[in-house]
Amino acid sequence: MSVSEGKRFRPGRMGGAVLAIVLAALFICAATARAAAPAAGSGDAVSAFRSAADSLYDALTKGNRLEASRQLTAAEKAFRALPMTAIPTAEGVEALAGSVTEMKRALASLQPDDERLQRAAGALRLAADVLTRPEEPLWLQYKPLLLEDADKLDAALADKGKDGAPGGQALAALERIQTRYALIRTAVLMTREEPSAVVRTDSVLRYAERVLKADRPDSSLLGGLAEPVREALAGLFPDSGEPQTAVPALMPPTWGFAATVGSFIVTILSWAGWRRYRYDRAHPKR
Repeated sequence: MSVSEGKRFRPGRMGGAVLAIVLAALFICAATARAAAPAAGSGDAVSAFRSAADSLYDALTKGNRLEASRQLTAAEKAFRALPMTAIPTAEGVEALAGSVTEMKRALASLQPDDERLQRAAGALRLAADVLTRPEEPLWLQYKPLLLEDADKLDAALADKGKDGAPGGQALAALERIQTRYALIRTAVLMTREEPSAVVRTDSVLRYAERVLKADRPDSSLLGGLAEPVREALAGLFPDSGEPQTAVPALMPPTWGFAATVGSFIVTILSWAGWRRYRYDRAHPKR
């Protein structure tokens, strides 16, 4: 072998380069395996969260607060293991965390409020349902109920007393809307890609409450109160043909990438062995 050929191929230098390539490939494989592990377990966390939320709701319905407390602990543990990709927006993540916190506060209260407990448990259950049934979440079934409540609010506003102020039925109708909206609010934020519909509904309902709870409600404001409420509530729900949710499918990565890297390692080792074989033949030991 000539001097120039010796410079082009040096077994020690070539072996070091091959080793570096192989180590880098092995590192990529290990990183891929680590990334796949939590993704593969994400479905278990979602199922555990849904199961705990259902059991919590059932326990409170039966008045078993001790079992409800146990299930809340399980739900919180599962919540911490949920993958961030399971919820499409930061607002959805924040709302779900807020629902868990509200459930803890309601259950830990020294003066338990059954209505508050049921409302918090119901909201948590609907939120958990979004993660397990993203295509047909239960909260969508509240659309006809809320729109019916909006119609009752409109009718109650039209039924004014002698002083021109609406009766107590209008405020009762609004409170029904607020209660049902509170149940689905977290689920809506976990489903919609944009929180604008929820922000609008929050504002409209706060305004309607201020108008109706005024000492002397302004009649000029009452006339146009029901329609914005109805429009805001309808805007929470997707139109026909609009995708129901942006929650991604919780599936682990395929094995194809790791297999490709493995094949690459075999190819590199085979090439290195062949080059070593040629060198040994050209430089037999004496």
